[in-house]
Amino acid sequence: MRNDKAYNNLKWLFIVLLFIAGSCSQQKFDKDKWSEREDPAFPPSSRARMLDDLITNHDLVGLSYKDLVARLGMPDNKDEDIVTYKIVVEYGTDIDPVYTKDLVFTISKDSSITSMKVRDWKTENVK
Repeated sequence: MRNDKAYNNLKWLFIVLLFIAGSCSQQKFDKDKWSEREDPAFPPSSRARMLDDLITNHDLVGLSYKDLVARLGMPDNKDEDIVTYKIVVEYGTDIDPVYTKDLVFTISKDSSITSMKVRDWKTENVK
């Protein structure tokens, strides 16, 4: 009987730990945490955890570029019709990234956001 009780306690502990681990992987969007940078070469680590909430619960397509910047802060890159926020940058053994994830917006001529996508890039395995 003692082993059954220990097994049940262990089972419940495992379930609680799984729940805690799962809830830590996602985070509600927070502009301050989205924008804070410890190292200019890397995006804030919280961006990856906030990405799902941001693209699911915040209407960004249709905003003006000015409103987008007011909500997300200055982008990491801006071309004539593309705005990019870095989500993840991983480096291998040299200075070139081996994996990147970006949130990419397309801007129309009148400066409104017309589309949004998450772009993943991974280098091919190189010797």
